[in-house]
Amino acid sequence: MEKNEVIAFLCVGTLVFTGCGVGEPAGESARSAETASSVEEEATVGNSSVAEASEPGSADDFDESTQEILQARIRHIYNGVLSQIVAARQLPDGELDTSQLDDGFGEMRDNHFAITDIDGDGMEELIINYSNACMAGMETIIYGFNPTVGQLKRELTEFPALTFYDNGMIRAEASHNHTSGEFWPFTLYQYQAAGDKYVQIAYVDTWSKDIAADLRGQVFPDELDSDGDGVLYNIQEGAETSYDASNYQYNEADYETWYQSLMGGANEVLIEYLPMEYESFADLSPAYLNIMADNAGKSRTDKEGDLGLLILEEESYLDVAERLLSERYEVELQQPYEDFDDQMVGLWKGQEIFRFTHLDMGVLDYQGEQVEDVTVFGLYPGIRVDSAWEKLEAYGFYASPYGEVENCLITGDGFGNISIWFSEEEGKVTQISVKPFCAFAG
Repeated sequence: MEKNEVIAFLCVGTLVFTGCGVGEPAGESARSAETASSVEEEATVGNSSVAEASEPGSADDFDESTQEILQARIRHIYNGVLSQIVAARQLPDGELDTSQLDDGFGEMRDNHFAITDIDGDGMEELIINYSNACMAGMETIIYGFNPTVGQLKRELTEFPALTFYDNGMIRAEASHNHTSGEFWPFTLYQYQAAGDKYVQIAYVDTWSKDIAADLRGQVFPDELDSDGDGVLYNIQEGAETSYDASNYQYNEADYETWYQSLMGGANEVLIEYLPMEYESFADLSPAYLNIMADNAGKSRTDKEGDLGLLILEEESYLDVAERLLSERYEVELQQPYEDFDDQMVGLWKGQEIFRFTHLDMGVLDYQGEQVEDVTVFGLYPGIRVDSAWEKLEAYGFYASPYGEVENCLITGDGFGNISIWFSEEEGKVTQISVKPFCAFAG
C-alpha cells in the first residue's frame, strides 16, 4: 500500500466517538444476516428485526448455560438500541423529538432507561423513558427481544407517566387532562403473553358538575349522582375509548369496586432507571462477546496467539499485539513513514505480514502467510473461506448490513462491537482486517 493510499484510508476511518469504529456504507454483503420470518420487519437492530408483535419464547425452555447466553444476547441487542439513541439520536423503528436537545435544554443523559423483566415472561425488556422533549415528544417505550426468532419488538408506547404492577398491569396517566373533571384520566394496559405485548383493557375519566354543568349538549344527570358529590365516572372497558356524555354514569364507590376487582392485591413495581449515556450500558456487549469467546475457545489450543481476542481483553490491544508478536514470534516492527508515526508494520522472515494503524481505536491487518499459531478469532492467511465464516460465527459475528465488500462481518452495531473483513483468492483467505466497531459513530 502506498503512503497516500494509507493516509486516505485513515482519513475515511476517522471516528467521532471513542471506542467505536465507523460504519461502512450500506451495500450487499456476501452472506445474509439472520432475519425474522414470521412478521413484517420495520427496521433492524444488529442482525434482528424490529416488529410490533410476535410469539414469545420462554426462558424456561433452556438450560442454565443457554439461559445465560440468551440473557447476554438480549442485553447485547439492547446495547445496539441504546447506542443508536445516544450516538445517532434515533430509535431503531422511529424518530425522537430532539428539539429540546437541539436548543440546548438539557442533555441526552437527562433521559433514562432500564433493563428488567417488567412483563414477567422470564426475559428482560428494555424500557426507554424519553422525557427531555416537548410534551408531545415525551414517550416511554417498552422493547422486548425474542431470541427464538431473533426479533426486537415494541410492546408499548405511552406518555411517560406510568405505574407498573406485578400482575402485568400498567396504569398510564394522560399527558393532559382535557376532561370535565379534576380526576386525572388514565388508561390501563395488561400484558398478553400470546402476542408478547400490552393491550388496552380500560380507560377512566370523570365529569364534575362544578366544572361543566353541560357536557356535549347534555345536562349533568343528578339522578345518577347517588353519592351527591357532583362527580360521575366514565369507565370504558376494552380497547375502545368513548367520551359520550351518556357514558358518565358511575359513582366513586362503583369505580373503587371495579378498580379493586382488577388491581386488588397487585403491588407496584419500582423501576431503577439509569441515565441515557454510554457509561450506563458500556458493559453489555463486552459481556456477551466474552461469553461467546469462552464457548468458542473451549476446543481451541491456539488461543494464546489469537490477536482478535486481545480486542476483548486489552484497552490498548494494538500495543499488546505488537509486543506479543515481537517478543514471542520475533516479528520485526518498523515505522514505514518518518512523518507518519501512527502506522507500524510487522516483518516476519523479511516479509510484511502485519500492519498496525494507531488512529482512534486502531486497525490490525494480517496478510500473506500464517505466522506459526498466530490467528485473528481463529482466522489466518490460507484458511478456507467456509472455515473462516464458521469460526467467526462461533464468536458471534454475522454478515454486516453496512459492508459494501464481500466477507465483511460484525458482532453487532452498537458501542463495544468488532468488525472484521477479509479478502479471498481461490476459496482461501489472503488478508484479514479487524477493528472495534459501532455503526452509529462517524
